[in-house]
Amino acid sequence: MSAFDLDKDKILTNLRKLDELYNASFGDDLAPIFYSKLALIEYCGWIECSIDLIMMRVTESEYSTIISSTGKSFLKNINNFSYKDHFVKILVQVLGMANAEKIVEYFKASGELDILESKLDNTELKKNRNIAAHTYHRDDSVSYDAPNIFIPEVDRLFEIFTKIARYVDSMTSETSETSETSETSETSETSETSETSETSETSETSELI
Repeated sequence: MSAFDLDKDKILTNLRKLDELYNASFGDDLAPIFYSKLALIEYCGWIECSIDLIMMRVTESEYSTIISSTGKSFLKNINNFSYKDHFVKILVQVLGMANAEKIVEYFKASGELDILESKLDNTELKKNRNIAAHTYHRDDSVSYDAPNIFIPEVDRLFEIFTKIARYVDSMTSETSETSETSETSETSETSETSETSETSETSETSELI
């Protein structure tokens, strides 16, 4: 498996283990809260990593030197996963506006973009994630979803992320082939021009002799 391949097996293993520990910890005042808190952080971290992986496949390809360089710099400063402020901005920065619009239109038509947007812009999820990630447990009234809540969410998002990754791969592949064809054509034209020039020079030299 490539470093840039999307994966759900590890996160599902983590969540199932946390759910097992969660279910075995009833009677303990703190353990269920900690397992739920960790499951939330794991799930949100997986979303961020998955989005980054899709974009890193582009920045590490021969898609566009300028766009790839800009995309790498932008990815370093991203540490969230909201739809408009992060996902769409990453698409634009890494792929360019025209290609980002193609992706949005394609997945909007299938209805999958609406699902993705609803998952990434889940206000309650992000609120709890920020509390879990940036505070320690000090308020017994604060609670988190059980780990098993996130398992079907991973399955659904993974399906959408995989389709987006394949679509992005096809776009970058077409661009790369077009670029290679263009370079080959230019090389061929240069070669033909050179040969014509050499033939002409040889002919002129022959006539002079």
